[in-house]
Amino acid sequence: MSSNLGRPAAVAADYAWIGDDGGGGLFSASCLTLVRGVTPREFMDRLGARIMFDALELAEEFTDLSFQYWDEPHYGDVQFIGAMTVAGDGGDWTLALEVNGHLGVTPSVVVPVSAGTRLVSHRYNGGNAFGSFYWIEDGDIRLEFEPLFAHHREGSTPDALLEDMKQIGFDLEEDREDIGPTTTAAFALAERLTGVRVTPAMLDDAVFLCGTAADG
Repeated sequence: MSSNLGRPAAVAADYAWIGDDGGGGLFSASCLTLVRGVTPREFMDRLGARIMFDALELAEEFTDLSFQYWDEPHYGDVQFIGAMTVAGDGGDWTLALEVNGHLGVTPSVVVPVSAGTRLVSHRYNGGNAFGSFYWIEDGDIRLEFEPLFAHHREGSTPDALLEDMKQIGFDLEEDREDIGPTTTAAFALAERLTGVRVTPAMLDDAVFLCGTAADG
């Protein structure tokens, strides 16, 4: 299920720049969502989002607004999210990013968003080391798991990506001494499912359509 964009299939080491603890920066508390063939505005419409910015860079204002929605009166029930167009397998995808958010891994939110297409999302929270990964096809959760415990998988096809997961570097043994890669492996698995490689250069140049949406 690897990318067909003319490069070797992604492995965890390709995302070493992030690190399994999120690198202490942007990805130390983040949620990344990828949706095939849906524009950023269509994505926001599917979320029921209220648009705040047509073009916002991934900088201090983006991060500050993201954390503000954890204070009153929302207390995290409303999240700040940005979306932009990226190239992937089969054409354009929307890449949506949340700093310290969770819309992308909230099934009641993203299962409807996936209607008629593929959606892949993953989240990591360095505050509690919790992460999650979703692969959804047209409303069907094909795979759901926590990267720290990749041996325990749920969904309609929980073992469909086992060979990819082994190649990437996930430790799939329940009794293990070495945990192996987790967050970096999640990025690599998302790339294999979408063809979208996230890079520092991509983020440096990123301009997002931004807004807020409720988490349920």
